[in-house]
This record gives sequence, structure tokens and C-alpha cells, in this order.
Amino acid sequence: MKRIAIFGVHFSYWTIYLFTIAVLFIVITAALENNTDANLSVNGVLTWKNIYVYNNFIAAPLGFYLFYFILFSKINQRIKWYKILLYGIAIVLFSGLITTTMFIFLKKANNEHINILLPFFMFMTSLAALIHGFLGLFMRSFFNWFNLRKEKEQLTEQNHQIELALVTAQLNPHFLFNSLNNIDILIHKDQEKASNYLNKLSDILRYMLFDAKAEYMPFDTELHFIEKYVALHQLRAANSDYVKLTHELENTHGQVASLVFIPFIENAFKYSSTYKEGNAVQIAFTYHEKKLSFVCKNRITQTNEPFTNSNGLGNELLKKRLDLIYKENYKLDIQEENGYFCVALTIPYEAN
Repeated sequence: MKRIAIFGVHFSYWTIYLFTIAVLFIVITAALENNTDANLSVNGVLTWKNIYVYNNFIAAPLGFYLFYFILFSKINQRIKWYKILLYGIAIVLFSGLITTTMFIFLKKANNEHINILLPFFMFMTSLAALIHGFLGLFMRSFFNWFNLRKEKEQLTEQNHQIELALVTAQLNPHFLFNSLNNIDILIHKDQEKASNYLNKLSDILRYMLFDAKAEYMPFDTELHFIEKYVALHQLRAANSDYVKLTHELENTHGQVASLVFIPFIENAFKYSSTYKEGNAVQIAFTYHEKKLSFVCKNRITQTNEPFTNSNGLGNELLKKRLDLIYKENYKLDIQEENGYFCVALTIPYEAN
């Protein structure tokens, strides 16, 4: 939700709220005008009017916005429930204490008759802060839900674009033709090996067209898919060390966004200098402090123009998808170094 819309909701809420309590104040005052018992006060200081005004004009906004900003952020951090409860209690007591202190200071209510009733006054203001705090929490939760829904819609649309781009670019006719042609040649040499590679190609097609439609996939599933994809490219190479794929993860069952690595790997093969060199394409996965790091390198020549081919999956589209999925919790670095085009991606990873 845009800031101007959020501001409009807040402005409308407080305008309606303040108008309502002002009308109620006038109505109650008029109703109790001739009732002397209802207007009893302690030394003319502590009256229902003071409680009403301080509750609604000080304690209420305090509780509302402290819950809105502070408590919601703690809930969003997914901390322990008892810590959230302690934060809530602290905010309520703080709001009541601040309101009571302002009352004492502004009304100079420091005689012992008032002091006896101050705990009651603080209780009332804390209660007002609690009630309005929940309203603030509800409003912030609604805004958050609305934004998440909007982002999910964008992500769904983005994923559709990704799926289309992957089908038309990553599994382009050249890749399929070359894979099938290499398997056909292999049939005459080693039928069992040819059958194995044909199964790999079948698994790749099935995974990309059906299985990978889920938003997240177990990393080991994604890794198996990458291994099969790499194996088919290795089949084309004259050098048995053309591709180097490594991973240093003891636990590969954590979740990652589906097909998040394959566009970079596909581009590495597309723009690698030759199929005859060793280590022309290098792919590595490492894990450190709840972060999964992916590095993909390919040798380049002066004629290579990585990520600029219209048939490939462009940088902006890839970054936009990462932004939608991981927000600010990822790091992507793309550069050329020592004759290699290098992509380094780090994403959150919780090993199950």
C-alpha cells in the first residue's frame, strides 16, 4: 500500500475518532450538568473529565503507535511469545506512566488526596493504551497483509514470466536438439549410457514443466535437477573436465526458491568460450551461517556479451524475481574477473 494511502487511513481514523469522542464529551457533560454527584472531584482536580481527556488524547495515541511501530516489529521478527507479551506489558505500563506524569505536571496534582487515586488514574490510562494498542496492531497487520498479498500477486505474475522465459530460453530448441542428437550418437556406442541420458532429459523436462511450479523446493531436489542439466551439457564437451560442479553442504534439505540458480547456469553455458577447455564452467555451492552461497563462472572471450542476448533471461528480470522472493535478504554480485564471467548469489538458507 502506498504511503499516501496509509497516511489517508490514519488521518481518516483519527479524524473520525476525535470527532466521536468530542461529541460524546459534550453529550455526557450536558447529561451530567445538574448531577452534582457525578461531578465530584478530589480538590477540583481529578474528575471524570480529566480521565476522559487524558485517556483519549494522550494514552490512546501513545498505545496505538507504540503497538503499531514497536510491538508489530517484534512480532514480525518472530521472537518468543513470552517476549512479545513482555514488550506489550512494558508498552502499556509506559503509556500509563507517561500519561499520569503529564497529568501531575500539568495539573500540579501533587497533594496526598490525589496521590491516593493516582494508581486508579494510571490503571485507566493503561487500559486505554491497551485497547487502542490492539487497534493499532490490527491496522498495521492489515497493511502488512495487504502488502504481502500485493507482493504475492506480483510474484505469481513474475513466476509466470519466469516459467515462460525458462521454457522458451533455457530449454530452447538448440539445447533440445543438441541433447537429442548427442544421445542419438551415443546409442550406437553405449545404449545403456544413452538410455541414462535420455532419462535425465526426460526428468529435466518434467521438473521444469510440472514440479518446479511450486514457489519453493528442497535444495537437494533443485541440486539433482542441476546435476542432470550439467550432465547433458558435459555430454557435448570434448573435454571431460569441461564443467566443475561442487557443493559443500552436509544438509541439503532446506528450502530454496524454485529454479533460482538455473538461469545463471544456462547463461554460463550459453556464453562460455569453448567446449574444449577444462573448467570452462565452474559451479559451486557453499553454506555458512544460515546463508547459501552460489558461484557460477564461465570462461569468456572478447566477443561474449553475457546476459544481453534477447533469447536469454535478462539481468533485470532475474533481480526483480530475487527482490520479490528474498527482498533485501539476498546479495547478487555479477562481474568479470581474470577471463571469467562470474555470478555470486547469496540467499537465506535454513537447513532442516
